[in-house]
Amino acid sequence: MADNLVKALKKAKYTALPLPRAKSGPTTIFTFTRGKIHPVRDPHKCLPDPPVEVTVDPSADLLTFSRTFSMGLSAVLDFLGSVFGLAGAKANLDVKRVHSATVQLGGLAHWTVETGAMVDYILDLPDNSSCLRDLTWKDNLTVVAALKAETFTYTFHNQSGEVVKFSAAEASRLFKTEASVAIEAAEDGSICVNSPTFVGIIVWDGKRMKEERKRAREFRQRPPVSFAPGQPRFPAGYLVARAISPAAVGTRLSKTGPTPGRGRARGASLRR
Repeated sequence: MADNLVKALKKAKYTALPLPRAKSGPTTIFTFTRGKIHPVRDPHKCLPDPPVEVTVDPSADLLTFSRTFSMGLSAVLDFLGSVFGLAGAKANLDVKRVHSATVQLGGLAHWTVETGAMVDYILDLPDNSSCLRDLTWKDNLTVVAALKAETFTYTFHNQSGEVVKFSAAEASRLFKTEASVAIEAAEDGSICVNSPTFVGIIVWDGKRMKEERKRAREFRQRPPVSFAPGQPRFPAGYLVARAISPAAVGTRLSKTGPTPGRGRARGASLRR
């Protein structure tokens, strides 16, 4: 991905991973198997809404991501592969002699779980619950928040800096990954892809989930605590502050190999 965009994502603790679009939002549980992403539980399977609501946080500062990002060809391919899983994009771009591109993200929103509801729900799960096992398993990661973009507007350039234009059919071959994706190739050469996608996720691992469950249990055992009207139980930014860093997620991905004995991650055998 383009250096300036990936830096902006990392600074906000977002990790870019090519999770399937339907399995990349908050409450998704996934793991890494042989260096590949493996969904363990689909969204809301172990953290149902309600009671664990997933909502847009209007206070999130997304200005950094609203500008136009420039990138070279390798960064373009990285972006398309990391976010959309478009492994075959290189052939289509090579034919048009694409050298660089710009991308503008539109319709940005920060989606997040309600922290207190999530912690309470995990605390109340039976100790023998398969969902509790998946949420607290050390190698699993749970998406607790995510940055979503509704549209992506691309403009491609050749080595001379001239705009490379794609016909509607060519643009469709490049970006049409499923029927719901809408593509518009404009006369000025820009291509608008309407494909609501989570471009970055914020995750907690099983260790963090286990820690929060323990803290919540200890909290319940104390004398009742009264909160002032409007005072949140968890401070603003708590999910992000306690999140696993993108660098740590990347380290886990690079270090994963076949699981001893069965050759797959523990979560791979669980129902979704």
